Amino acid sequence: MHIGIVGAGAAGVGLLDALAAAGAEPGTVTVFDGSPALWRGRPYQPDLEAVRVNAPPVIMSIRAGDPAHYQRWLSARTGVEQYRDDLLEQILLPRAHYGEYLTDTARAAIGALRRAGWRVSVVNARVTGFSRGETAVLHTEDGGRIPVDRAVLAVGNGRPHDHYGLTGAPGYVNEPYPLARTLTDIAPEAHVGVIGSGLTAVDIAVALSAHGHTGPISFLSRSGTLPFVQKRPARLELRHLTPEAIAAAGAGLTFDHLVDLMRAEITGLGQDFDAFAAEILATETESPTDRLRRQLTEVDSPRHGTRLLAMAIRVVGPLAWPLLPESERTRLRERHFRTINSLSSPMVPHNAKIVLRLLDSGQLRLRPGVRKIEARPNGGFTITDEREGMADVIVNAVNPPAYTTPAETAALVSALLAGGAAELRAVGGLPVDRETRAPLVQGRPDPTWHVLGNLAADSMFIATNPPGLAAEAARLARILTRAG
Repeated sequence: MHIGIVGAGAAGVGLLDALAAAGAEPGTVTVFDGSPALWRGRPYQPDLEAVRVNAPPVIMSIRAGDPAHYQRWLSARTGVEQYRDDLLEQILLPRAHYGEYLTDTARAAIGALRRAGWRVSVVNARVTGFSRGETAVLHTEDGGRIPVDRAVLAVGNGRPHDHYGLTGAPGYVNEPYPLARTLTDIAPEAHVGVIGSGLTAVDIAVALSAHGHTGPISFLSRSGTLPFVQKRPARLELRHLTPEAIAAAGAGLTFDHLVDLMRAEITGLGQDFDAFAAEILATETESPTDRLRRQLTEVDSPRHGTRLLAMAIRVVGPLAWPLLPESERTRLRERHFRTINSLSSPMVPHNAKIVLRLLDSGQLRLRPGVRKIEARPNGGFTITDEREGMADVIVNAVNPPAYTTPAETAALVSALLAGGAAELRAVGGLPVDRETRAPLVQGRPDPTWHVLGNLAADSMFIATNPPGLAAEAARLARILTRAG
């Protein structure tokens, strides 16, 4: 069995680690990726120290079934106490250091596979094509032709879209990461407009502040919604909104059913579900600054509603999402994206304190209702919302829509579509078989390919976190090794 893994980011690391743990008959694994920073993906490249991991260690393990794997790696390192978030009481490393964890995990998995008799190689080139003859063949950009028995698309998310047509304008940054490359040359007094107000925008504001930026910073968005503030972790267990309950509901699952299960979770703890629901529903109407200030005082709150909801999104969200009626998925994706994304990807208190300080000082401004951003002929940009304003630099902090094919993978996906190995849904993403994760073509699974991560059309519209990727990778490793 020769397995080709297309993508050497977090998903690829999780799959290698799961294959090493599977104890299967040895075969061959070839990993393909054209990145200069293997195993890190887009988020965890070498970058500024100010760019921190946005979650506590307990939910950052890339090893399935072992939530303490990252914590053990972390405890073996020296000098990490300087990155402790005092309110969260957790160590939040710079993302580049988390990339070192992924790199170490990949190397350890490769070593374990080789010791078990597997042949493992890494090709530092993109896969740009695919053909079938006596076997499936992956075509690389450097002219390579590598036959495989099974292949896995583990390519992560796409790049940001240029919603305002600003590409090429002096002072416009479409891809902000790594911030060490895109922000450090900005003049300290420049007015920086940041498109968006989510976690990427928060990263940009925090990084600018850390490097002594004195000019104004504006978050330019339609709603002005800021991410929720992460609460201190607590020992909680889902008792009603469980994978078993989702499986029992099956195709009859509805959003109202999920709400009822969440109500049972909260009332079972003796807490007020209606107060929790009111807070969630107020996300896009409450003053973002007031909400940020309040949530910073509630980091250690004994009210567990948002903690439980964040856990449920991670644990049962991927199982529930494909079972919901399409009309309900559309409503959640189109009408409630900002609320769900704010809940599922909260900012850590360390960053929240910096953002609040910048807001209180007036250096950071929230500008909701932005309708237009235009490059000016003589430099700079005009921003139009209820009034007009100027900015010297514009940085795009809007993540790509769900199911966006990464530019580096577009040629391969086009080859899969042309060769009848996959189909593309109208709303994006590749339809896949629920059990095998193989792309579906006219309802039939492709015999070669599998999809790992958010390119699958039945994945949620928010990025899968490391434990979610690890769980998916472990299931896929079992499928691949059984096939061998």
